[in-house]
Amino acid sequence: MKLLLSIFFIGLVFQPQDFSSLNLLKEIEFKASFMRVDNFGKIYLVAGEEVKMFGKNGTYLSQNSNKLLGTINDLDVTSGLEISAFFKDQIQVVFLDNQLALRGQQISLDLLEFEQVSEVCTSHGNGLWLYDQVKMELIRIDKNNNHVASSGNLMQLLGYSPEPNYMREINNWLYVNDPEVGILVFDIFGSYYKTIPIKNVVEFQIKNKQVIYFSNPYLIKFDMTELEYDTVMKIDENPKQVLVSKNQLNVLYNNKLSIFNYVP
Repeated sequence: MKLLLSIFFIGLVFQPQDFSSLNLLKEIEFKASFMRVDNFGKIYLVAGEEVKMFGKNGTYLSQNSNKLLGTINDLDVTSGLEISAFFKDQIQVVFLDNQLALRGQQISLDLLEFEQVSEVCTSHGNGLWLYDQVKMELIRIDKNNNHVASSGNLMQLLGYSPEPNYMREINNWLYVNDPEVGILVFDIFGSYYKTIPIKNVVEFQIKNKQVIYFSNPYLIKFDMTELEYDTVMKIDENPKQVLVSKNQLNVLYNNKLSIFNYVP
C-alpha cells in the first residue's frame, strides 16, 4: 500500500504533461452544471432541464429541454445511442435518441414501487440499473420494466450501505462510485466483484482497463491491472470538470467549455 501511495505522489510531482502546450480548438460560452462525452466523441452540456449536444471540435448539433420534469441530475450517454436522463426529484427517467429526441415513454420509478432512487444508469438491451436506497440494493430492469438482476442487500453483503453518486455499465461490468469508499465493481447479474481504491471522485471514465478521473487540479489515470496511479497533467484555472474524448481534452469551467486537441 505504501508503495502505491509513493507511486501516486511521485506521479503528481514529476510526471504531469504540460497543459499550457495543448492546442485550443474551441471555446463554448455556456454555464453548464456538468458535461458528458460519448464513445463517438460527442459532448453534452447540461444546465437545469436543458441538454446541448456538440460534435467533434465543438460543432453545435442539437438540444433538448423538458421543463415539466425539472433538473436533470444525470445524463448517461455512454453508448451514444441509448441515452437516459435521470430526474431525481421526480423519480423519472427519460430516454433520448442520438439526436436528443424523445424515444418512447418516460419511466416513472415510483409507479414501479421505487420511492427512493439515488442513482440510475443505462444497461445493455435498453435496460436500466438503479440504486434503491430503501432496500440498499442495485436492481436491473429490462426494457419492459421487469426485474432481471439484483445485488441483494449491500449492507448485508459488504457490511456497510454504499452512498453512490455516479454509476455506469461498461463492457458488461457495473461501476458504482462511492466517494467515501471507492469504485465498487459488479458483474451484469449484480454480483459484487471488487472495489477499486479511488476515493473522493465525482465521476470517472473507463478506457483500456484504466480509470481516468479528475481530482482538482490533476487529471489522473489508474491502471486496474498494475494497480498503479499516474498523473496525466495539471489543469489550470480551477475547472469544474475534465473529460477525455477522441483526440480531445474537454475542460468545463463555470461559464465556458474549452476544447483542446489531445492525443494520450
